[in-house]
Amino acid sequence: MSTALSRIKYLLYTYSLFILFFLGQKIIFLLYYISSTAQNSFIDSLRVLWHGLKMDVAVAGYLTLLPLLVLLVSNFFSGKIFARILQVYFALILLLTSSLFMGDLLLYSYWNFKLDSTIFTYITDPKGATASVSAWMVVGGFIAMFICAWAQWWVLNRCVARPLMQSKKSTYGVIESITILLLAVPMGIGIRGGIGASTMNVGAVYFSPSMFLNHAAVNPNFSLLSSLQHFGNFSQQYRFMSNEEANATFRKLTEYNKDSATKQVLKTNRPIIIFIMLESCGAQFVESLGGPKGVMPNLDKIASDGIFFTNMYANSFRTDRGITSCLSGFPAQPTMSILKYPKKCEALNSIPKMLVNEGYNASFLYGGDVDFAQVSTFFVSQKVTDITSQKNLPKKELKSAWGAHDDIMFERLLQQVKEEKNEPHINIFLTLSSHEPFIVPFKKFDNPWLNCVAYTDSCLGAFVDALKQTPQWDSTLLVLVPDHASPYPDITRYEPRRQHVYMVWAGGAVKQPQRVEHFCSQSDIAATLLSQLGISTTAFTFSKDALNPQAPNFAFYDFNNGFGMVTPQGSVTFDCNINQPFYAMGSSTDSLEVQGKAFLQKLYDAIDEM
Repeated sequence: MSTALSRIKYLLYTYSLFILFFLGQKIIFLLYYISSTAQNSFIDSLRVLWHGLKMDVAVAGYLTLLPLLVLLVSNFFSGKIFARILQVYFALILLLTSSLFMGDLLLYSYWNFKLDSTIFTYITDPKGATASVSAWMVVGGFIAMFICAWAQWWVLNRCVARPLMQSKKSTYGVIESITILLLAVPMGIGIRGGIGASTMNVGAVYFSPSMFLNHAAVNPNFSLLSSLQHFGNFSQQYRFMSNEEANATFRKLTEYNKDSATKQVLKTNRPIIIFIMLESCGAQFVESLGGPKGVMPNLDKIASDGIFFTNMYANSFRTDRGITSCLSGFPAQPTMSILKYPKKCEALNSIPKMLVNEGYNASFLYGGDVDFAQVSTFFVSQKVTDITSQKNLPKKELKSAWGAHDDIMFERLLQQVKEEKNEPHINIFLTLSSHEPFIVPFKKFDNPWLNCVAYTDSCLGAFVDALKQTPQWDSTLLVLVPDHASPYPDITRYEPRRQHVYMVWAGGAVKQPQRVEHFCSQSDIAATLLSQLGISTTAFTFSKDALNPQAPNFAFYDFNNGFGMVTPQGSVTFDCNINQPFYAMGSSTDSLEVQGKAFLQKLYDAIDEM
């Protein structure tokens, strides 16, 4: 190729090198998660590179647009300015893509989905966002990011920017410009994802029954940009059917006789309420629900003496979303957190807000940073003004990466209950020790995950034993529910058991022990509890009374860009990336898919109207 046409060569170098960089990142991803990679064949791992290539081509096309314009203009001028522009551009874009790659690499083990707009929910609180990982991992990640960016910049600078610095005005400027513009056409097709009817999307690279391999094929830059495209645009998201069809299907899921047939299981309709959300303590840790022996014996004992809701499912997979599901009767969302929208938070109803209107005093206790993920915004908007968090605690008590360990906070909760002068009252408490990095002042199991859950359970047991000795016990309703489940031991996000949790009602306010087998979600807690207290639940559109036998028998949950529906007859998991079910078991899965779509569509209608 003539040196007179070198700018065409520089363009092709830039485009090809970006693609090679992305292929290299996929190889690093597969090696970093070698235990998951090893569960699949070597050929399937190679297919990750092949199927992910179309998305890498698309992202490389976006990143090459500015170099294309610079090279096009440089045809008609000489000077170093164009090379300098490319050097700066390459430095900035490679720092950005390397940081996104490194963030995706480190976060995937905790999130099990590719980088998306979820990160902006937590990025405003770097300390809280990095509490799950060790300091060396954070430092190592930053070092690796800069090394990765510098190495890629060195290659692009050597192959493109520095040679361009020596180039003069092109003798064949018009010909070269026309050629560059012609090359922009296939680049545009690559950006679009081909010439077919559909454009590039995350699901376009899915190829395997293994979600790990599908995720490995996804370019994190595209995943983030794709999610940002719909960020906040609620009225256009999850449109599966006409409004009329969605309304009709949704009515069948939510309309039932709410004023009769509800089992009255409490001795009083104005109990003291202690509402405890147990961090990540899903059903897989509870022996009576199929978990290992000895991990949560206290929870099992409390459940056997109280009301045990055994078929409850967590609405989502993060604490901030679990809080709104449990307390507001408002299901979590697949790709965003409503806590990011203060105006919409204010529009929510909740258990504490309804109880304050009935004369209750409401408090919230948490040993960590209550501002993380804007949790404090929610509680303040829901009339909870008595908030205790790590900012109110002495530094000597902040021995966990997240704040204060559960033994300290359970003791504070006990003192709060004893000293509470206003009755009735609701004390809301969120534990935190059963969370990465799984370091607690307790040793029972070698597995750190099991050990942390066992520690939280031991703290719970000590708290309940002490509470029973107080005069408040006889009028207390203790509500126990996980904020969300967890993937322990190795459960994929597409299996319904990944979302399986439970709820326990205990205390002197409970009439008698019983098991409730009704299928329900965390978002059903509001209607179930408030119905027992004789408080209207008409404001809780997405919440049903699990103690009312006339209520529809199903559980809805969602995960990153997907949803699940579970009933006694069957279950289905639907992946919106590929617009089809990824898991189906039992009968009536087609109708469950339609019901889940209608439920999710109506959820986003409600968010848009707030």
